[in-house]
Amino acid sequence: MTKLFPLLFLTLFANQLSATILSFEDIPGGSVQNQYGHAQTYKGFNFSSTLDWLDLEGSSWNYGAKSGEFGMLNNRGGVGVITEQNGADFTFDGLWAKKWATGKESGGADSSFGVLQGYNNGVLAWTVDTSLNGSYEYYSAQTGLIDELRLGFGGIFLVDDIVLNEDVPATVSEPASLAIFGLGLVGLGFARKRKVN
Repeated sequence: MTKLFPLLFLTLFANQLSATILSFEDIPGGSVQNQYGHAQTYKGFNFSSTLDWLDLEGSSWNYGAKSGEFGMLNNRGGVGVITEQNGADFTFDGLWAKKWATGKESGGADSSFGVLQGYNNGVLAWTVDTSLNGSYEYYSAQTGLIDELRLGFGGIFLVDDIVLNEDVPATVSEPASLAIFGLGLVGLGFARKRKVN
């Protein structure tokens, strides 16, 4: 078991290298109060026309972001779709969502129902039933590669801090490869020291 620990550690660490958090705080031209607009591409991901970034703090839409000031709004109802800019596969590692036009963390009864779905090559990979109220609800990671994330929370909703992990194991940069190798050696050293004692 101790020999497997460094390998397991390296595998987990390597997968985290390509994780992307979509917080919507740094959209070019977007960090202005009382602003909103459509971000077609952001941090390597494409967004359907139903999804807009929005200032949610100190503006006329003071409904609260999960973190920072900005979030993503499905302003037109229906399903919002996120894909990787280059068409590559990715994993869904979590997001926060709440019902639109509700006060900051106001809670209440769930009144917006829908589904969160991952597709790969047009085939449903997984689905999660959703229910939203005035407080942000966390939807956790799902297993399997997808090429399309469908946000179908029902009605008009907000999402924030979406974590997606691009499937790019072959493109780890040289400095990152050296860091992983070094951490592996440290892990092997600890395993060997433990075996000697």
